[in-house]
Amino acid sequence: MPMNLNRKLTLHARLVDSDGSRSNTRARFRVVGFSVLAIVATLCLQACGGGKGSGSTTIVSVAITPTAITVPVNTQTNFTAVVKLSDSSTSTTTTVTWQVNGVAGGDSTVGTIVPSGADQLIGVYTAPSSVPKTASGGLQVGQVSITAVAQQTSSTTTTSGTVTSNTAVVTVGSGLGLTVSPTQATVPAGGIRQFSALLNGIADPSVTWSVTTVGDPAVVGSIDANGFYTAPASPPPGATVTISATDPAATAPAIATITILYSDHSLSGPYAFSYTGNDQSGFLAVAGSFVADGQGKIISGVEDANSFLNGVSTQVPISGTYTVGSDGRGTAKLSTGRGIETWQFALATSQHAQLIRFDTNATGGGTIDQQNLDALTNSPTVISGSYVFGVLGTDVGFNPLGIAGQFSADGAGNIPDPATPDTILDVNDNGIAIAGVITTRDRTLHGTYQFDAAFPGTGRGLLTLTSTATGQRNYALYAVDSTHLHLIEIDSNGPSVAGDMFSAPGGTANLANGNYVFAGGGNTIISTGTPPAPALAAYAAAGVLVSNGGSITGGVFDANSGGTYNSGPAINSCAYATDSKTGRIDVKLPTGSATCASAPSSSNPEFAVYPTSQGTALMLEIDSAAVSTGIAHLQCVSGAAACPTSLSLPGGSVAAGLTGQGIFHNAPTSYQPDAAGQITLSGTGITGGSLDVNNFSAVFAGDPIGVSGSSIGVPATNGRGTATLALTSPAATYNLIYYLIDDNTALLLDKDSTRVATGVIVRQY
Repeated sequence: MPMNLNRKLTLHARLVDSDGSRSNTRARFRVVGFSVLAIVATLCLQACGGGKGSGSTTIVSVAITPTAITVPVNTQTNFTAVVKLSDSSTSTTTTVTWQVNGVAGGDSTVGTIVPSGADQLIGVYTAPSSVPKTASGGLQVGQVSITAVAQQTSSTTTTSGTVTSNTAVVTVGSGLGLTVSPTQATVPAGGIRQFSALLNGIADPSVTWSVTTVGDPAVVGSIDANGFYTAPASPPPGATVTISATDPAATAPAIATITILYSDHSLSGPYAFSYTGNDQSGFLAVAGSFVADGQGKIISGVEDANSFLNGVSTQVPISGTYTVGSDGRGTAKLSTGRGIETWQFALATSQHAQLIRFDTNATGGGTIDQQNLDALTNSPTVISGSYVFGVLGTDVGFNPLGIAGQFSADGAGNIPDPATPDTILDVNDNGIAIAGVITTRDRTLHGTYQFDAAFPGTGRGLLTLTSTATGQRNYALYAVDSTHLHLIEIDSNGPSVAGDMFSAPGGTANLANGNYVFAGGGNTIISTGTPPAPALAAYAAAGVLVSNGGSITGGVFDANSGGTYNSGPAINSCAYATDSKTGRIDVKLPTGSATCASAPSSSNPEFAVYPTSQGTALMLEIDSAAVSTGIAHLQCVSGAAACPTSLSLPGGSVAAGLTGQGIFHNAPTSYQPDAAGQITLSGTGITGGSLDVNNFSAVFAGDPIGVSGSSIGVPATNGRGTATLALTSPAATYNLIYYLIDDNTALLLDKDSTRVATGVIVRQY
């Protein structure tokens, strides 16, 4: 206490004592003295910096929590510092400096730490973008230390000091890493779905997106820089694709799996179609083209039809609506000049579908094929070079008629091309009857062609072919591309045939070495009644031919003649003859006791065969056993250079089509049913699916294929096998023989007594 203040207090005490009140004065002095001392002490403390956090009350310790924690990269966590003073109190205002590995604030390699904006005694630590690779201060790789340092001033000196907290150990973990959301998704064909990428739970702006399933973007889809995935027009193989998100800061990419389903978008753009069957009066053929908008509307189109009931209708505008289910099965309602037509179809891809007519009292089976825009220019150059064609239908007397041939086109509308004038033609005009005529190797074929200026961009054109054997015949043609065109006869004098035309190699192109799978059909004559009388019947044949480049050396020949199955006899060896100018081949298929020298018959059928540039061959039967046309496909065999995969059943989901055979006039009880749909195959089993069936008198949409009763056998080495489809509503059993072309495609023959049909299955995914 200062000396002058003591003296004043002593004098005051003495004055009080002279008044004779000594004892009271002492008491008062003690009270006053205590109060003054208290005041002085307070002033002294204030002047000397006392109180919590003051120099006179020092910082004893700084403790931080938590003391150990694992923090994923790129994530944050909080540490709390507790500052204790020498008077056992806790400071709430002391400023501390936060450190990582002894560095104030840390850095990008070990993480950073800053005071919280709400409380400086809370440190917010942000882990680095990758796990630290070095160890220091006794810590292991991936660990860093966190400390808090407080500054204080001594109460007895003017020097400064620091108090460092305990050490908290942070283990920087890889955390969640890079993830994609969602990890699985289902997207309709043509649909768009956005995916997001998170790096340890935080949106990652540095991610790079890609479709990791190998393939053309048109097949597997695409994804943009913002994670928007656009699905392809139809499911890819396996029906799934994977997308990947990558970031250099992540240890591994993130993957998502997308399942693609069919949708209306699976039918989008220009298409050509054709089908043949029967209406209430007899043979029916329709061909045309349309444009689908991918959203359920057929916005334009044109077709030609030729039927016993309605005659010839040409250049008929069409429009309508359609829907495509997730399994690829679809329905179309077409508005035409002849009324409303209903279709059922089964898509294999967005470029091809199996088609059936689905109206009662009108049947038909065929295909839908996406058109190549290069073939829609209306230029005659679209048709140039060598072509083969095959058509089937009726003559003017409503008898079965088949025609096949080859010609050259000059690209300017003339047939044959003057530079390569070779042509050839074969005709089977009701050769199964006594009065029938079979003409072979007619070399008088010539004609003209042009595209339709009234319907530009549709692929529709006109083809006129004239020969001694056929006279003049006029066709409407619809281009799929320059190598494949649909044909339908549009003469008004009664005959009606329809089929296809393909580009050909020209010259002398024999059948290649290997197996050829074939199927076709038409009509035959069987004996019925008592006494027996000949009757026109549906006919279907299929099998496998083994060629060595000059002879048929074996194979198997299956036939269903009016419901009687021939049990698939083996084919005997027989050399074939090739025309030296055109490449037309004359092939005999002797079975049983028949030999190559035997007369043509049902046990030794003879065919005019025309190879195409696609590796297939058109077939016209030129014997008196049947009037039939078909197509043969070079089989993909295990180990062949062009087909390295082993020959096996198509797995997964397939599109199927069955077309009833036979050309009849006003005989509805003989009209054969048609079917199209989807079948699910698993190993050597059938696990589901649905068929749409037209029995002419009634139609059945989505008849489920039952697992019980359905089966498919293991194919023989030549790709031939058997299958049974058990439909449930209504109940029906299809007993089929299949012939593998490759791992994706097989031809079919129905061997039932109640159905005479051929068909195809094509892998969907």
